[in-house]
Amino acid sequence: MQTQPLLDQAMALPIEERVLLAEALWESIPNDLFGDDAPAVATPICRDAELSSEAVQGKSHEEVMRNARIALLK
Repeated sequence: MQTQPLLDQAMALPIEERVLLAEALWESIPNDLFGDDAPAVATPICRDAELSSEAVQGKSHEEVMRNARIALLK
């Protein structure tokens, strides 16, 4: 199957449908898919586990956006 035509169709969907599609795709990935040799794509899963365990503290959306704006102005 060619991914690009499917991606092009998905990107043409309204935002609400793209969000539903993204959530469905994400939920379809088994939690135990990645072990110690996790590829880069596993980073969000590992990061979610860190945040859930409170081993690290995340930043609020507002703080992230403020820092991004500051970085763009430099």
